[in-house]
Amino acid sequence: MDSYAEQIVKKADGGSDNAKRMLCLIGGIVAGIAIVAASMAVHLTLPGSLLGVGAFYLGLYLGTNYDIEYEYLVVNGEFDIDKILAKKRRKKLITVKVGDFESFGKYSNDMEEGDDVTVIWAVGTGDEELPTFYGDFSHATYGKCRLLFSPSVRVLRELKNGLKPGLRNNVGELPPEEE
Repeated sequence: MDSYAEQIVKKADGGSDNAKRMLCLIGGIVAGIAIVAASMAVHLTLPGSLLGVGAFYLGLYLGTNYDIEYEYLVVNGEFDIDKILAKKRRKKLITVKVGDFESFGKYSNDMEEGDDVTVIWAVGTGDEELPTFYGDFSHATYGKCRLLFSPSVRVLRELKNGLKPGLRNNVGELPPEEE
């Protein structure tokens, strides 16, 4: 029987993300107006107008790149995380077999990563505040990795089923499954 769980979490907007988004949008508007005004001054209205509209849309396009969601997908013991930009573009972040986790549990800020560890952030916020979990594993391309993510109970249940027996206790007690 196949096991399957899916979850989409929105990346928490920080102050810097909002500032970058606004800078892109305002920059696109200002650049568009400046290009149109400069083109009118040299009597190249049509090409300048097209360039001005293009600058506006470029600012809009770059501003939407800060709308980030992560999709967690657990299928038959394989954990895929995709990064979704502006609900339009999708990029595969990582795929790892759940049985390859060397350590797993709730993440705390006082945990240390070595200098040779690649940290993969896929932490988001949903309707309810979800705890952040970590999973350490070795990857063929990235070497030693630490994955940080915030799974729902359903995703966590599927991950727990695929973990090595010694790591299952690190998940903790899960609420009963709803039908």
